[in-house]
Amino acid sequence: MVATCGAAYPAGVDAADPVSAIIVRVALPAALERIRRLDDHAAADGIPAHVTLLFPFLPVARLEPTIRHALALVASDVEPFDVRFTRVGRFPSAIYLVPEPAAPFAALTRGIAETFPTHPPYGGAFGDVIPHLTLTESRAARLDDIAAMAEPHLPFASRVADIVVIVQGPAERWRAHWRIALGVRR
Repeated sequence: MVATCGAAYPAGVDAADPVSAIIVRVALPAALERIRRLDDHAAADGIPAHVTLLFPFLPVARLEPTIRHALALVASDVEPFDVRFTRVGRFPSAIYLVPEPAAPFAALTRGIAETFPTHPPYGGAFGDVIPHLTLTESRAARLDDIAAMAEPHLPFASRVADIVVIVQGPAERWRAHWRIALGVRR
């Protein structure tokens, strides 16, 4: 299983119950967004381009103000930062963009996982979580071709100022539920 939002659910997660995920949304250059929309099922499900911090998170029905407050405490420990995407990476069934620096994403994932230890990233399916922005996840796509199409559109930069909790809604479509600013002390 590839470690992305919208991927197959890890063992022990009931796909029938709407769930949530915690992401950092990233605005892609138009050419990369077009490539992403060619074969990526997450894009088809309404999930924006992003770096996943934690998936799966809580069932939608359990997203209460105390949960938002706990996430805000984690987010307050990381100042807004600039990130560059300079190269393409590959998992067995995915092409992704590599964030530089990756450390702030890893720190956020670690902080969230420590705050919610019963919800490890990707259900605990991976020993190390590699921060990445999935461009295409597909077993049928021609991944080498997609990587070659993406490379000329790199590098690009983005400002990261918040985390977003997204929720699965009707017909498996995803939408933003909470946006939580980084570096804000409460």
